[in-house]
Amino acid sequence: MKIILADDERLTRLGLKNMIEELYPDAHQFLEASDGEKLLEMLEQETPDLIFLDIHMPRLTGLQAFSKFSARRIPVVMLTGYAEFAYAKEALKLGALDYLLKPASLDEVQATMEKALAICREREALLKKDYELEFEKILDLYTTIGFLQAPRFVLPPYTVLLFYFDHYEQETFRRDLDALSTVLSRICKRRRALSTISFLSTGELCFLASASITADEFIPDLKYFNETCGCIATGFYASADGLSSLFGQIESIQKEESLRYCVCLGSLISDRERAAHKELLPFSGLLEKLLLAHRAGDSMEFQKLIPQLDQFSHQDRILSLCDPSLNRILSLESGEDVHIRSYSQLTELLKQMISGRQTVDLVDRINAYVDEHYMDQIGINTIADMIDISPNYLSRIYKLKTGENFIDHLTGVRMKKARELMSGGQTSSVRETAERVGYFSTRYFTKVFLKNTGMLPSEYMKRFVLSLEN
Repeated sequence: MKIILADDERLTRLGLKNMIEELYPDAHQFLEASDGEKLLEMLEQETPDLIFLDIHMPRLTGLQAFSKFSARRIPVVMLTGYAEFAYAKEALKLGALDYLLKPASLDEVQATMEKALAICREREALLKKDYELEFEKILDLYTTIGFLQAPRFVLPPYTVLLFYFDHYEQETFRRDLDALSTVLSRICKRRRALSTISFLSTGELCFLASASITADEFIPDLKYFNETCGCIATGFYASADGLSSLFGQIESIQKEESLRYCVCLGSLISDRERAAHKELLPFSGLLEKLLLAHRAGDSMEFQKLIPQLDQFSHQDRILSLCDPSLNRILSLESGEDVHIRSYSQLTELLKQMISGRQTVDLVDRINAYVDEHYMDQIGINTIADMIDISPNYLSRIYKLKTGENFIDHLTGVRMKKARELMSGGQTSSVRETAERVGYFSTRYFTKVFLKNTGMLPSEYMKRFVLSLEN
């Protein structure tokens, strides 16, 4: 916690600090103020988690200072050498957390600190929940109707990581995700930063923090995670100073994520590294399509793409720019220990990689599931679990084979069902319609319906009610 010690006696401030340090070594940050006016000046720049505030101070008393910032609801512990209930009563009326007589004992300070820590933990949990819920809402609005909501909790500066998972083990994937979330949360806790982690509608796992955290700060922990988890997790790093810039960075990463098959597979790729390897993008993009077709068992698509390998003129340079990531991903896909030394060897290997599995039309399975469960809270990760494939693979395969994003298809199905319900007189209100097609926010459903049809759902319902009456 960030603690302000406000007392005109230096020895009192030092004594409190020493007792708290003895109870919680190296756990808290301390700031000091010697009078009420200096405390108020400090509060213009700082938002502490706890204030120890002496009632009797020169220039501005503790009670006078407290009355000026009590609306901020910062936990305050009042200190005094006078055992008079009037002071305690006034302090408690202003909202003081506790009231200690000087000199306070170690046990008294510990009891007060435990109260403050409990309040701090509760506030942090509520604030984190608000942060997570708001980011989910921002994501939904931006993804479905391109609207950027002004944030209240999800404030800049932003650090974002997008994770792509290759060759994960289904039985350990959930455990790995929990471990990754713990690693990232620990980094943010060190920085006292709010953060959230969730799947995007396009399949990537997105980690967002409201703090300027460098890529280097993540590398040691993510390296250890990749060494101990049951999947290959590649993270793409970016930073932004506003929501518009943030989503621009996310979209940029999504266009360049195939780079991981050529460089930095299973590690962290910074924005500088993406810029440095842009020359590889045409090749890595084609390689990704080939691997997706192979993984989906789509032999026809695979054979159609193979000839495009000959389109690159600087083939030796392409291989020279790749690091061991290329051999690693090809070894995993082919089931052989691959050591590519020439472009012709690469081409020959890929030509031989015709899937031995029976071709299964994943798109038909996905669409059938959506038709049956569109009214439920489903997303790309729900389908991925059902098919036993990572969300980012599923998203790319679906886009490759249909030309549209999964979320756009799901929205289209829901809008079609909504129109059928309203035109058939099967629902009596917009709210009922929204809930029956999988939306639990009428306002959100209205925005999506308006974007897709050019008409408010209330107008749509009214039109068909009038036609039935006539």
